[in-house]
Amino acid sequence: MKRLSFDHDPKDSRLGAEHSTHYFARLMTPQEVAHATLGQPPEVKRSTAGHWVLAGDVSASMFQLLKRVQAKNFPARITCFSSPAGYGYLTLTHQVETFQHRFLLSLTDPAVNKFLCSISNTGKITFSLGNDDGWESILLPNPLLPYTFVPVLAMAPEVNAEVQSAALTELHCAQVVMGDPIQVPSLIEGLPVKHVCVSLLLPEILNEKFKNTVREAAQA
Repeated sequence: MKRLSFDHDPKDSRLGAEHSTHYFARLMTPQEVAHATLGQPPEVKRSTAGHWVLAGDVSASMFQLLKRVQAKNFPARITCFSSPAGYGYLTLTHQVETFQHRFLLSLTDPAVNKFLCSISNTGKITFSLGNDDGWESILLPNPLLPYTFVPVLAMAPEVNAEVQSAALTELHCAQVVMGDPIQVPSLIEGLPVKHVCVSLLLPEILNEKFKNTVREAAQA
């Protein structure tokens, strides 16, 4: 497990803040995936049947590189870390040439706990990376074996709403840290990481807070 410093200034990165782009991720359950793929080609349905799908976006430059590679078994890595306050995070990284895409998930999020409980037994997850410049996306199979997620699950205990809310205060800082190219080593020997795309999964408690705010505004 890797511990990262949260005392981070993006200007201190060797490559600078301009070498990272940030997006939001979406985590879909197998049931949501089945519904979302109803109108998709048979090969898409076959490759995602019974799977969780973790979807994010990449820069147009990285997407074009992903499209050029025939085999979509890109190298992947799990990185876990804890903040000084004790909140855990999971990063799932893929790399093509000198570009990395990193999914960032908060381990205080109950949705992430359910996700880890499932894939640590089955390994059934597909990754989807979309083109920042358009509507295209690419599905990537999961090269990580189920047992590799077991130690991560140990860092994702069930926590109450108070803890979930408290962890939100440092979420942006974690996102900035993971945008630094040096935080995850290159997955390809001889090719340094020069650009990072980060897709942050917003914890489900934010959705609840948003729904409550809209509900209260409607009743006012």
